[in-house]
Amino acid sequence: MFTEFAYKVIDPKTRKPTGDEVIVATTRLETMLGDVAVAVHPNDPRYKKLHGMQLLHPFFPHRQMDIILDDILVDMNLGTGCVKITPAHDPNDYECGKRHSLPFITIFSRDGTVVQNATPFIVGGKGDEASSRFAQIQHFPDWIAGQPRYEARIIVENRLKQADLFRDKYPKPMRLALCSRSGDIIEPLVQPQWFVDCNDMARRACD
Repeated sequence: MFTEFAYKVIDPKTRKPTGDEVIVATTRLETMLGDVAVAVHPNDPRYKKLHGMQLLHPFFPHRQMDIILDDILVDMNLGTGCVKITPAHDPNDYECGKRHSLPFITIFSRDGTVVQNATPFIVGGKGDEASSRFAQIQHFPDWIAGQPRYEARIIVENRLKQADLFRDKYPKPMRLALCSRSGDIIEPLVQPQWFVDCNDMARRACD
């Protein structure tokens, strides 16, 4: 199911609403907890006036969310032309996050529940600039922390409805990555990768 919801646009200088909003769509509504930006195409005339503006996250009002311009990720002829960016939980958003030096916020623990606290981190780009924007630990509200991801999806939808930010919900065919062992839907998660150089070991074994 695709769910559409709105982010309210705010002036970056005053942090006050401008009266505008951008509507994004997602099949994994719970990942909006880790959103750090919304991308639009630089040539899309619908959003020209929003270039340089910021967005208000309804659950993390102190989090800086920029409207960024990206002609690689965004197809302005698809959907609303606005793409929510969750760098820590989507491969395409991951690359977008690196291009724009966006902070990565991991919202799930390894057991699939929403974390209580998250420390933003940087992958490539201008780390110092991005780190200064998200220097503080992100504390997740009690109503969502510890919830399994599918329960979190329902909770977030209800909270968006309460905030009058829910816009639509409709079925749409899509591809899902499934685990070959369990058959469960795979949740992208950034994890440290370790590599061992075996050249010297192999050389000594051959000798």
